[in-house]
Amino acid sequence: MNKITHQLTQTEHLEHIQKIEVITRRRRTMKRLKSRSFINQTLTRFALYSIVTTGFLGVAALGCWGFEIIDANSRATILRGHDWQAQKNICLGGMAVTFSGFLGSALLGACLSGDE
Repeated sequence: MNKITHQLTQTEHLEHIQKIEVITRRRRTMKRLKSRSFINQTLTRFALYSIVTTGFLGVAALGCWGFEIIDANSRATILRGHDWQAQKNICLGGMAVTFSGFLGSALLGACLSGDE
């Protein structure tokens, strides 16, 4: 009789442990999904901001290029003191940096979402 009671308590104990494992596994999955969702949202925002910044810097580089041409073809004026070529190169460098940031965040986002 003692063996039967002992066996029943063991199976109840095992069922209780299995329920706890299921609950902890669900919680781990939820935390992992929340963190992955946060990372994806952050990468999406970064990609969007970097591509918009690339566009603005491209427009600024075209404007500086136009002022450089105007400056080269005009007489000596107040605009002559500006170094439009340096400003254009700064804008082009910024474009290269932000566009590489866009490509990097898009690649990282694709790698992280490939696991799902």
